[in-house]
Amino acid sequence: MYNPSARSAPASPISDHSVREAVLQAATARLGAAFGDRVRLEVEHLNRIGPWAFVQGQMRGTDSYGRPYYAGTGYEARRADGVMSDVYVALLKKTDETGADNDVRSWRLANHSIGPTDVAWLTWPDEHDAPPAVFGF
Repeated sequence: MYNPSARSAPASPISDHSVREAVLQAATARLGAAFGDRVRLEVEHLNRIGPWAFVQGQMRGTDSYGRPYYAGTGYEARRADGVMSDVYVALLKKTDETGADNDVRSWRLANHSIGPTDVAWLTWPDEHDAPPAVFGF
């Protein structure tokens, strides 16, 4: 379980634009690998505590604000079977303490979930020794 040091404050949104972009680029790399440029992320939560960042959002089609187009991907059958949501979540950890916060190479994807139908990230605080507050728990 996460054992906070002096930092037990609630998660704060990442307001610095360059840091936000670096975290989002690292977080959404898996979406790009799975869907190419057909899916974009509409961010709902982007929080940070210390070296941890959590991203949650809705996957959207790039040419509209509607649902993504999954045809031709490994997710097409899941969507057709009704066992896929449009949610995407990612947990990241800044692994390079000397690297700048706004450098995408400083952020490592610790876990992610594409289209979960439950709260897949509920166990991540224990699995990754991450602060529950970064998830909004």
